[in-house]
Amino acid sequence: MALKTFVKISGVNNLSDARYCAGMGVNQLGFNIEDKHPNYTDPQSFKELSDWVSGVDFVGEFDSLSAQGKVAEVISQYNLSAIQVSESSMIDEACETGKEVIYSALSLADASSIASQFGDKIAYILLEDEKAEPSSLEALASETELVIASGFSTDNLEDVLGAIQPKGIALKGGDEIRPGYKDFDQMADILEALDADEWV
Repeated sequence: MALKTFVKISGVNNLSDARYCAGMGVNQLGFNIEDKHPNYTDPQSFKELSDWVSGVDFVGEFDSLSAQGKVAEVISQYNLSAIQVSESSMIDEACETGKEVIYSALSLADASSIASQFGDKIAYILLEDEKAEPSSLEALASETELVIASGFSTDNLEDVLGAIQPKGIALKGGDEIRPGYKDFDQMADILEALDADEWV
């Protein structure tokens, strides 16, 4: 299946999400790899999940480093293509690893600031800001690689992508109902709406 735009899935923590999303043709699967995070994926669990899927890149996600250690030390236990950080102070250190670096922003102001300061260092900015105006998002997307994580639904997805022209969108994974059972309704609706074969 080919998707109309770039798609990253954040916060993956189970095989159901990993296999489903890879099968749907998403580009990146993100795993939180901070050991203090409630959605933490340890190295062994990551290996078990990642060994089951192919054709997708893996992203190590950090909200902060806390007292855990240096970025390079943490990611050495994971087979990653990219690192996602949400603190500007971590960008340079993440870049030193040689991996692609993604910055996760929760406000348009933060995203704009990061674009002006680090635009040449990062792969893209992932922005989740429900209050951001489409015109402002369009302006930012014209200046830097932007992946939007809010402001769209199955009803307006094509219009939003057409108006803003982002690099792509980001969706969030979720917990299984029980091992091997997962409700994909919301995620599936968006991914099926991005089926390139359905767009004319």
